[in-house]
Parts: sequence; structure tokens; C-alpha cells
Amino acid sequence: MHKGLRQMSDLEKLISSQTQKSYGPKEPNTNPRQIKFGKLPKATSSAKVTGPCGETMEIHLEIQEDEIVDGSFVTDGCGPSKACGFLAVMLAIGRNLDDAAMIEGDTILDMIEDLPEDHHHCAYLAAATLQTAIHNHVAAPPHRHHLATPTAEE
Repeated sequence: MHKGLRQMSDLEKLISSQTQKSYGPKEPNTNPRQIKFGKLPKATSSAKVTGPCGETMEIHLEIQEDEIVDGSFVTDGCGPSKACGFLAVMLAIGRNLDDAAMIEGDTILDMIEDLPEDHHHCAYLAAATLQTAIHNHVAAPPHRHHLATPTAEE
């Protein structure tokens, strides 16, 4: 087996194992091989955030009826940034917006036990980008009914 494919398989096993430890036997509703690196054609929300290290991450989400049904990410960052972006999207798919918004940098760090401390910022960048994409969706005009000013009849 090609070394890169073996590493991908090992990463998938690690992600599955860590996800089950963190969230129980019900894993996020996605296959790790479905996570896309690149823009998502059917995205209904996205965000682009630049971290303090200068790396940029984009997360694109397809949201239907307040559930994240698909996602992708792009980063110009290092390998750990790619792993963290991958995990952020993987954890979000299949979750409702409220649950996905609870994914934080520490959530991602808990899944990558051996991430060197000087790369912990990658997990926080991925989580911040995911949370911004969710916020952008909620703040979009079709979803702002809760912010509407009440009329005199109400």
C-alpha cells in the first residue's frame, strides 16, 4: 500500500476511535473520505478566517433545515491546519447548528492527542472558522426573523 494511503487509513481509524471516545458510539453522520478539500458548489454558508500565525482557513457548509448536510474546507496552512480543518468539518456534518456551534478548539485538540503545542492554534483557527460559517448562516436575512422589530399589533 502506498505510504500516503496507509497514513490516510490510519488517520481515519484515529478519527473514528477518538470520535467514539468523545461522543459515544454514534459518530457524526459522514464518511471521512467524503470530506472535501476545496470549495463546495452547493454551499449555503461559508467563512474565511486568518489566524494570528498568518494561515487562512475557509469552511463551506451546505445547511438544510438547520442541519449541516455537507461541508468542505480550504487552507493555505500546514499539515496540522489541514487535519484540524478536516476534523472541524467532519464533526459538523450531520449535526444541527446549535450542536455544531459547540465545536471548539479544545474539542479538536482532544481528538488529536499528539498535536505539538506550537500547532494548537490550528485547532482554534478551524473551530473559529466553523463557528463563523454557522454565524453567517444564522445572520443571513432568511434566518433573521428572530431579530425583526415587533409591529404595533404584536
